Formats: sequence, C-alpha cells, structure tokens
Amino acid sequence: MSKFWATFRLTYLKKVKTKSFLITTLLMILLIVGMANIDKIVDLFNGDDDDSHQVAIVTKNDTLYDTIKAQGQAIDKKVKYQHLSKEQAEQALKKDKVDYFVEVTQNQQQQLKGTLVDNKHVSDKDKMAWQTLLSQVQKGMIAQSLDLSPTELQQLQAESQVTDKLIGNKNKDGDSDESEMEDFLANIMVSAVNVIMFFIVINYANQVAMEVATEKTSRVSEMIITSVKPVTHIASKVLSVIAVAFTQLVILGVAIIASFYVFDLHQKLEQIDFEWTPLLMRLLIFSLVFFVLSIVAYIILAAILGNMTTRIEDISQSIMPMTILMLAAFYCSIFGAANPDHIIVRVMSYVPFFSPFVTVTRLSLESTPTMEGVIAVIIHIVLIFVLAWLAAKTYKNAVLTFEKGIVASFKRAFQKERHN
Repeated sequence: MSKFWATFRLTYLKKVKTKSFLITTLLMILLIVGMANIDKIVDLFNGDDDDSHQVAIVTKNDTLYDTIKAQGQAIDKKVKYQHLSKEQAEQALKKDKVDYFVEVTQNQQQQLKGTLVDNKHVSDKDKMAWQTLLSQVQKGMIAQSLDLSPTELQQLQAESQVTDKLIGNKNKDGDSDESEMEDFLANIMVSAVNVIMFFIVINYANQVAMEVATEKTSRVSEMIITSVKPVTHIASKVLSVIAVAFTQLVILGVAIIASFYVFDLHQKLEQIDFEWTPLLMRLLIFSLVFFVLSIVAYIILAAILGNMTTRIEDISQSIMPMTILMLAAFYCSIFGAANPDHIIVRVMSYVPFFSPFVTVTRLSLESTPTMEGVIAVIIHIVLIFVLAWLAAKTYKNAVLTFEKGIVASFKRAFQKERHN
C-alpha cells in the first residue's frame, strides 16, 4: 500500500504543479469572476449609457415632431430630441452635437418612413426602436383620421394571446410546474455542464493517456513493474489524475461560492425571479453525478488506450476512438437539446459513454422520469467496474507488448493472460 501512495503522491503533485494546470485553473477562475460581474463589465464598456442621448428629428411637420417627441420620451426619458432641418442636422452630426438624426417623411396614405443617419454604424437596436416608435405614431394618426376613439384604437391594437399547457404535469392550482424561467435556467445549466464536462474530461483523459504511453515507450514501466505490482501502478496513475481533476473542480466550486457571496449574486438572481425548483435540484444532482462518472470512465479508457500504444508518435491515433466517442456524445446532447423526446436521444441516454451528456439533457424536461437517470447512472457504474477490470487485466501484459495496432495489442495481451 505504501508503494501505491508513493506513486499516487508523486504523480498527483507533479500534475498540480504543471503550468497548464495552474494557467487553466486561473483562467477559469477569472472567467467565473467575470461572469459574476458581467453587468459591471457591460456598464464599463458602455460608460456613456447613463448620459442622455441627443437625437435630431428632421421633418417639416411640427405636429408630427411633437407627437414623436412625446411618444419617444414616454419610452425612454434619457433621449433628448431636437427639431432641426436636414442641413442643421448634418452640421450637428459632424460636430458631434447629436448622436444621430432621423429623417421622417409621410406619404399621402399617412404612412411614416424614417431614415437613421449616423457617421458610424447604426445598431439594429436603434433601428428596431425607431420602427416601433414610428409604427405607434402612425397607428395613432390613422386612428385619428378615421375618428376612432381611444378604446377602439386599443381594441384594434390588442394582440392575440397564445399559451402552452403540459398535460400530466400540474400542480395543485392546475398550472404547469415548468415555467418559462425554469425552462430557460434548465437549458442554461445543461449547456454549461455539457461544455465544461467535455473540455475537462478530454483534457485529463489525454493527460493520463500520454502519461502511460510515455512510460511504456521509454521502457520506464518495465523497471517500475519489477518493484511495484502492475495493478497497483496503473491504479495509482489513474486515481492520481482523477484526483487532479477533482482538485480543479473543487477550486472552481470554491470560486463560484465565493463569487456568489462577494459579488451579491443572490440579489441578481432575485431580480430574475430565480428559485431552486425540484426540477433544477434534480438536474443539478444528476449533473454532478454524471460529471464524476464521465471523468472516471473516460480517464480509465484513456489509460487503456495509452497502454496499447507502441510508439509515442502514435498516441494521437491511439486515443482517436475515444475522441470520436466524446464528440459523438457531445453532439448527440446538442441534438437532444432540440429534440429531447426523439427515439435516438432516448436510446442514447442508456448507452455507456453517451449517457453523461445525453441523460443530463433529457432530465432538463420535467416529463422525463427520474428513474431513467437512475438506470443510466447504474449502467455507467457497471461500465467503470468493467473498464477497471479490463485495465488491470491487460496492463501487466500490454506494457510489455509492442505489436503495432490497438487490436493486435489487445489480442496479444489477452493471449498472454490466458497462458498465465
């Protein structure tokens, strides 16, 4: 046992002291802090948003100008309007006395047309805002010409309402438990978990594959197994890399919790009506469970593939099946986000290596039974035990096997195991 801990400690300390670990961890912490202060960062780059905007309106109709000004100030009090001629507006724009000007014209059918003029790019936000503003003014003018009362105008502008309803998922009041905000937060959580899980898993899986392949191709493993049991050595290598991955996750978790309290994130969550509903709690628990299972499973698989490598130059080809498997699982989760009840998505949620990504996506729907997640977890735990058994059985013989090709290496390793 002392040899196991010696190898474990040596590999663990070497990994956590590497520049890649320190830099990536620091960058992730900075990303977390930045996301916690995204509103302050936006305000920093838009520092003049608190100041009033100067907008010139070019029109020959004084009544139309007064109507647009009154309607515009009712929408946004920060905007200051000026009634100028086209020549005056162009001069004011050149001298930066106005942010931009709008030339408003009216045809015989009382339809308004606005042209935004600026010395730089006009944002889509401003164009949409002016389209809405002029549409409201135009409707009012047409209603006035038709001698419609304010009540008749309001009825004319009233929009039809379309709502959705889920059958079989009602609370005691008869309303759907899954609100729009809950659905939005669930989708955000699923996307974040899948992306983070993909990058962390592929990073540490590549590390353990490279570690094992380097020791084998440099013949260091041949000397190690003379003093340390092969099973002990491979177990210490795999568990040390898993411990490094969890260390990074713990550091990031502490950064998230610290940001939550230091930057008053709870107040911002209250503003968006955030609440830990049963659906979100279930999704969070299963996300953490699948996060752990995916890290363990893929790292063990990477260790097996790395041990089957005969030359360090072939390590990319050796781990290519694992990379393709992860990409397929990741893209299947993206497809599942748009089609969570598709038969392919439902089947893939039970397939080993796919379930950590796909099942989390499925569980974002309240209609998905919790038992589906439990079954997928059990299947993945069984997979981990099978992979651990396979790694222990093949490591001793494969570390001394130098046949070209993974299939040949597997065959040779199991042949030796039977002869023993």
